[in-house]
Amino acid sequence: MTVLVRTRTTAASRRSRSTRRALTLLVGAVLALALGNAPGASANSPSFPGHPRSFVTRPDLLPPAVTVGESAPGTAPGYVFLAPKTGDVTQGPGTLQSGPMIVDDEGEPVWFLPRGIGALNYVTAFQQQTYRGDPVLTWWEGAPLPTGVGVGYWVVMDQSYREIARIRAGSGYAGADLHDMQITPDNTALVLIAQPKLHRGGGFPRMVMDNIVQEVDLPSGKVIHEWSGLDHVGVDESYLSSIPLLPYDYLHINSMSLDTDGNLLLSGRNTHTVYKIDRRSGEVIWRLGGKKSDFTMADGASFAWQHDVSREEDGTLSVFDNAAAGSIETGGGEQSGTTSRAVFLSLDTATRTAKPDRAYTSPDGLLSTSQGSVQLLPNGNVLVGWGSHGYYTEYAASGKVLMNAFFKDPVVNSYRALRFPWQGRPADRPAVAGRSSGNGMTLHASWNGATAVESWRFLAGDTPQGLIAVEEVRRDGFETSATAARRSSYVAVQALDGTGRVIGTSATARVR
Repeated sequence: MTVLVRTRTTAASRRSRSTRRALTLLVGAVLALALGNAPGASANSPSFPGHPRSFVTRPDLLPPAVTVGESAPGTAPGYVFLAPKTGDVTQGPGTLQSGPMIVDDEGEPVWFLPRGIGALNYVTAFQQQTYRGDPVLTWWEGAPLPTGVGVGYWVVMDQSYREIARIRAGSGYAGADLHDMQITPDNTALVLIAQPKLHRGGGFPRMVMDNIVQEVDLPSGKVIHEWSGLDHVGVDESYLSSIPLLPYDYLHINSMSLDTDGNLLLSGRNTHTVYKIDRRSGEVIWRLGGKKSDFTMADGASFAWQHDVSREEDGTLSVFDNAAAGSIETGGGEQSGTTSRAVFLSLDTATRTAKPDRAYTSPDGLLSTSQGSVQLLPNGNVLVGWGSHGYYTEYAASGKVLMNAFFKDPVVNSYRALRFPWQGRPADRPAVAGRSSGNGMTLHASWNGATAVESWRFLAGDTPQGLIAVEEVRRDGFETSATAARRSSYVAVQALDGTGRVIGTSATARVR
């Protein structure tokens, strides 16, 4: 199923042509920046070795390595969802594979899908969602732009890792933005769009980045509601400095979620404000933070350049408070703190006051100038993704660090780090490889994305039809290895679940 929105009206067609012209100018700026700063562009350009993992059975997969530097009992069930990428667009192509990646508590890959190399095509906002009652994987992929937005689409995959949908922007817009997409309980999708527009406010016209929020019906692609930032949020609310040659990204919405009453919560990074929006009329119900806050902010409640805002089941509002911005897409915005934090805010809508309930800072004292996430887990733990630094940390409710992990290569980061339960049942077969070693051989097995494998049974023989079981070992990470005392010409492997049942069998491979 592919969600495509047809251009049905003349107005939409004109908008599409205007969008393409504006984006052509913006992409030109992207290429100038990327090529001017790409590795190899000058004698002083850095090299990015990558430190990827490699596997005998899957030489096509080179996921970035994850190091777990601190670990304690008590982490929440499930896996960590990451979308590793190389820095940002100004760093050039890079060398690492980017794509959605699921890892276990040891940082070992469970599933990885390479979708590009470096920063000119990458994946963001990888998570599990529910569509028509079933768990699905969703992520954005496309081209990032130098203001920190993007043009692309959202991929939806089922538990067999088969693509079942692509969700695109409607109403003639060129592409969906990279920051967020939420599938609602009504089986609609909230889609964000970053659209350059000529804005005449303030006495002279200039290019401004508008943020469009669409609610799109699935699977028809029909736009049900559409909200424009420029229609409801003044440019004068921004803390962002103008950046020459680029549209003024005054608002920069980077998260969308439904409040308990069904209305929208939007995070405006560059206005330092959370907006509650009437889902039907589009009117602003209240502003939290920023220049026009409807709430009095108690000590410790204010935030700046924030990401990933949502209402939690305990009634608090979770916010990743970056407290800083410094790269090209932020115009070198001033810092409001020395460390980033995940903060939970208590709001009293009657007295219009906001106060901090609890907060979590990095054990490494990180200050993240972009990206970031905070997730309250079902058991009360809190998982924080440290955005531009490529770290993620899980805390007990008390604040005790239960896990602190990071990408081995410092140029790699993930827009968010989230934890979900997941049962993957790949449609493809396990992979096997055999390598001669003296009079014996070394055997290797893997099954990208399979979560039910507990052990492997290796089969070997001198003909493809004469295979017999030679070794049975417990699964040990993404790729499990074993040794056989006798060399054979052919090998295969069976994947076994916890009961010893065969749940997958590889093709037969020749020993090398």
